[in-house]
Amino acid sequence: MTRDCKTMKNTVGRLLFVGLVATVAVGCSSSGPEPKVEGYDYRQTHKVQVKREQVSVSIVLPAQGMELSPGDQRRFHMFIRDFVQRGRSAVTVESTQVQQALGILLANGLREGEINIAPDTTVAAPNAVLSFTANTTVAPECGDWSADALESNPSNKPSKNFGCAVQRNIGQTVADPGDLIQAQPGTGGAASRTDEAIRAHQSGAPKTRLIDRNASVVAQ
Repeated sequence: MTRDCKTMKNTVGRLLFVGLVATVAVGCSSSGPEPKVEGYDYRQTHKVQVKREQVSVSIVLPAQGMELSPGDQRRFHMFIRDFVQRGRSAVTVESTQVQQALGILLANGLREGEINIAPDTTVAAPNAVLSFTANTTVAPECGDWSADALESNPSNKPSKNFGCAVQRNIGQTVADPGDLIQAQPGTGGAASRTDEAIRAHQSGAPKTRLIDRNASVVAQ
């Protein structure tokens, strides 16, 4: 009789322990469905938007010759560099002195196919207005610290600010925002040659000397 009582007590104890463990497990589990992984992609949460803008510059055409004033020359070169880097249309020229403006553009490296002459303009001589369409970015604003980093986070969901700084840096430093829409094709360079140069540099092997035809050392 005593042995049966002990057996019954042990069985009851095991059942109570199992029930307690199950209760604790249920209490620790998160309520609701499991979060979807794709919902935590910081590239979607903090998108870098790409928009179109009109870039323009106004210059004063010289009375004689093709040389611009120092200030106009500097702004003109900045305009052309910006066009080469991210231009998405031809350069539109608005001027009543079309031939002179066209000559200045051609003399500074633009091709005829990259120039569009406006059929009508209100720009008075000797001014000329140059413009083109380009892409620009709108970077996300960061700094959302509303969530407490020390609070319970059973779903392991990233904070609202997670990844924002990375996206903002990309949006503010990308050379051509159009690449965020569609990347430019590869240059076709041989990756094997690049890998070979990296391995040679990491190994510490002596670099090959470059010698000109006069047998003088150019670089080492």
